[in-house]
Amino acid sequence: MPVTQAQLDALKTSLIARWNAGLAMSPDDWKIIAKLVKSSNKSNTYKWLSQFPAFREWVGARLHKVYAEHGYIVTNKKFEATVDVERTDIEDDDIGQYGTLAEGAGQSATDLKNDLIFQALADGFASTCYDGQYFFDSDHPVYPNEDGTGVAGSVSNMQAGTGAPWILLCTKRAASPMYLQERIAAEFIAKVSAANSDGVFEHDLYSYGGRWRGNAAYGFWQCAFGSKAALTADNFNGAYAAMMDFKGDGARKLGITPDLLVCGAANRAAAKAVLETEIVNSTTNINYKAVALHVTPWM
Repeated sequence: MPVTQAQLDALKTSLIARWNAGLAMSPDDWKIIAKLVKSSNKSNTYKWLSQFPAFREWVGARLHKVYAEHGYIVTNKKFEATVDVERTDIEDDDIGQYGTLAEGAGQSATDLKNDLIFQALADGFASTCYDGQYFFDSDHPVYPNEDGTGVAGSVSNMQAGTGAPWILLCTKRAASPMYLQERIAAEFIAKVSAANSDGVFEHDLYSYGGRWRGNAAYGFWQCAFGSKAALTADNFNGAYAAMMDFKGDGARKLGITPDLLVCGAANRAAAKAVLETEIVNSTTNINYKAVALHVTPWM
C-alpha cells in the first residue's frame, strides 16, 4: 500500500515532538558563562566591546570613548543534523526508532551550543578577541586616559603553562566573558511529500533535519583569566588577585570579582582539592568555596 500524506503528516508531528523533547533534555550549560546575542545578518561586529562601562564624575562635557580601530567580527556558521526515514519502514509501520533519532538530534542542538562556547573558551589562548590580542594574553592594551587615548600599557589575564586549561571567570556583571551569537534558532524541518521527491525517487528516503545558525563570540577579557599552569592554591590565588586588580582605561576600577572556576576532567581532582576541601594539612583552606566550580566535558 503506498505511503499516504496522512501518514507523513502524522510522522512529522511525532518527530517534531521528539525533537522538542530532545532540545530540553541537555542542560544549557553555556548559559553559565555566556549571554545570548541575537544576530540579524551574516555576521556581528563587536566594536562596542572596547567601551567597558564605568561611571565617572561628570565634569564639563560627557566623555566619548574612542572605539577600537579594528572591528571584532564574528561570522555566523550553519550547523545541521539529518534524520532519514526509509520509505519501507513507513509502509511497514516500523518507525519507532526514528523518534529516538529525532530526540537525539534535538539534544545535539543544545550540545552544540555548549560545545561552541566551552571550546571557544579553551581555545582563547590562541584566538583573537575585540582588542586584537588573544582572549587570554599577556599584553592586553589598557590606556592611561579614560577616553581610550594615550600610550597603552599591557595587562595580562593568563598564566603560561603546558597543562590542560582552567579558567577563572566573573559572571555576575552585565559585561560577559562570552556570548552565544544566534542568527536562527534551532528548528526541525521536513522535506517530505506523498509525491516522489528527489530523495524518495533516488534513495527511497524521506528526510527530516535540524538546523541552527550562529557562533561563539568572545566578550570582555577583563571578566576571564586563563591558565595552563598547574591548578594549585598558589596559582589560583595569583589568578584571583590579578582579576580583582583589573582596571579599565584611566586606571578606573572595574569591580571584577571572580565567582566561577571552569575546567575539564583533567583538572577535576585538582580543582576540588583547591575549592572543595575544607581542611588541608590540618589547616583551614582559605579557598574553600571561594568560587563555584563547573567541570565540563565540553572543554
